[in-house]
Amino acid sequence: MRATVALTDPDMGREWKWGVYDEEGLRFALLMTHHELRDLAVRLAKMRERQPTQAGRILAQYHEAYRDMTAVLATVRSEDLDRAPAEGEWPVRKVCDHMLGAEYGFLRVCRIGLERHRGGKTAEPTEDEWNAASAPYTKAREAATAPLATSGIDKIRDAFFDIHARNLRELSDITDPELGLPSWFWDGPMPIRFRLHRFEEHLRQHTIQLDKTLVGIGRPPTEAHRLVRNIYNALADVETETAPAPQLRGQVAQRIIDRTAPLTVPLG
Repeated sequence: MRATVALTDPDMGREWKWGVYDEEGLRFALLMTHHELRDLAVRLAKMRERQPTQAGRILAQYHEAYRDMTAVLATVRSEDLDRAPAEGEWPVRKVCDHMLGAEYGFLRVCRIGLERHRGGKTAEPTEDEWNAASAPYTKAREAATAPLATSGIDKIRDAFFDIHARNLRELSDITDPELGLPSWFWDGPMPIRFRLHRFEEHLRQHTIQLDKTLVGIGRPPTEAHRLVRNIYNALADVETETAPAPQLRGQVAQRIIDRTAPLTVPLG
């Protein structure tokens, strides 16, 4: 991503060859990287020792949305963060703050519901119980997001990574029967299955908002941006496959490293 995301549309036509493929230009380097990651995901899926649970599949869909969102953030510059596309509309920083808040909020709702059921409590929590259970999540969110009010884009990307990794870790053990149990929020009791799907849908909703915001401030996606976004989405499938396969993964990683090395030299 670092080597290619800043390439311009004219750069995409520069000479680059892969075997007998010599007519697509530099864009083929990104296309082949996407191709190889997709193939790696298929090979890893074949090596699975067991099929993922339903919760595992839902979290994999959420991870795809996360990678798509990070592809958009990969193109954002720190100077873009506080530029509103129009009066009254959110700049990128505000959109990210809202998204991060929801990530912590959704985790809180799922965990409180799970912990109550696993502790033998099936009734809706009282206000005091809810506030007590919510406090650690509220504190964690404030600690993670408060510094981002004036930070650069790198810190914001890191904050998304941290809460995303936590969500995957803390929700991965949900069983199929637990998906049907109720959890509570402002919209009343809803199945945990619904809550898990909200992670993905909320990210996708506001990834579209990020897209529109960047267009509104004069930073529409280039061809390189679009190709890199494809790569991020292909990477998501590889990351959710559990087969270690170090040799297979390593071979693909090395090819990408070798391909990327000459692209780190500024093209002029």
